[in-house]
Amino acid sequence: MNVSPAGRTVLQRETKACVVRHSRANDPDRNTAEHVASWVSVLAASWLAYATFYFPRLAFAAAKLGILADPSLAVSRAFLGFADALFLAVYATGQFVSGALTERLGPRRLVSFGLLLAAGAALVLTLAQHSWLLVATLVVQGMAQSTGWSAVCADVATHTPVERRGTAFGVLSTSYAFGALAAPIALGWIAYAVAGSWRAAPLASALVAALVAVIYLRWLGIRHAATRRTASESRAGWSDILRQPTVWLLSLADFLLKPVIYATVFWAPVLVHDAIPALAPALATALAGVLGLAGLAGPLLAGAVSDCLFGSRRALPALLALLGCSVTLVLFPVAAGTGQWRLVALVLLALGVTLYAAESLIVGVASAEAGRTHAALAVGIVNGVGSFGGIIGGFVPGLASGTGLFLLLAATTLVATIPLVPVMRQEQRTTVISPAPRAE
Repeated sequence: MNVSPAGRTVLQRETKACVVRHSRANDPDRNTAEHVASWVSVLAASWLAYATFYFPRLAFAAAKLGILADPSLAVSRAFLGFADALFLAVYATGQFVSGALTERLGPRRLVSFGLLLAAGAALVLTLAQHSWLLVATLVVQGMAQSTGWSAVCADVATHTPVERRGTAFGVLSTSYAFGALAAPIALGWIAYAVAGSWRAAPLASALVAALVAVIYLRWLGIRHAATRRTASESRAGWSDILRQPTVWLLSLADFLLKPVIYATVFWAPVLVHDAIPALAPALATALAGVLGLAGLAGPLLAGAVSDCLFGSRRALPALLALLGCSVTLVLFPVAAGTGQWRLVALVLLALGVTLYAAESLIVGVASAEAGRTHAALAVGIVNGVGSFGGIIGGFVPGLASGTGLFLLLAATTLVATIPLVPVMRQEQRTTVISPAPRAE
């Protein structure tokens, strides 16, 4: 049989991947109790660290209702939308830098530094008396937040066996769903029900982030030589990743999905209050947390389904989740029109499951697997490109609201399914070409 040079390259690459999967799956050292305890410990610490990032990250979101009513700041809703857009621009740019820094410095140094920097920025936000200082703290917060995801993904991918990686990333992805749930509820309650001031929200988030940074360092330690690379190795990694079509297709899908995520997460309390104006600020903030509650189930469901029902394929279940997300976005204005908070909560539950399921697959395990030995770079690129799209999500709700906003978000989510189609086909071809490893 005559095989073209390109065909030989593909076959060699697939054969090598199969050998790696086979050797790892049958390596007895990877199934010992000590090894299981090791990767579970890394997963647990990484989960705690990234969930904590959301407290200083969403302190501004929890404080928005109070900031809008604060005469000393005298800012408009459009100004807050601009501030969110600036935060997301810094966050998106930082993703590319953080992916490279993770490979050079190791993930644990970067995660620890990011948590402490986020705590410092939140503390300064507590003292803000002018709108320019509020914006400045969000710029620093964007830099701090960009250090988290690519670093924890690299740490988990390095320590987790291939055959358990889908489940591990499903668990890891619940960290940002939990953060999106716990942070606005806890910070909103502290700010409005306990302290009676929006400034209590960033103050509490700063204390939580600083405490967890110390716990994280004592738990895992700062050394992690396995992912630290030389400058030449990092340059070679960039060259390899930039030539991967799958990385760019996933990036495009996340670029279209992120606006929906940030529009709903950053503006959830305001959107719920717009839907049901009779709700008090504390109740609107708490009801918005339902989105994060449902998001806890989404990544776990996505990871298990992609491993067990779809043969470790990620694109098809992500595509199905995006279709479900589009439907729920169309239904939100309908639910809001009834004035029934229970119906609004039900739609938020469905939106949270589908939204976080798709995001966890695209920017989590699919990106890390596409990056192979350079998981941090691949995740950084996908999340970075996606976050530039997320700027729209942070900015548009400051200018638009109501049915038109949700129809726009639904259409954007629907378009996000298109880049996943070639990825899905590639996964199907790979599944056919790659023989299943035999048990010895």
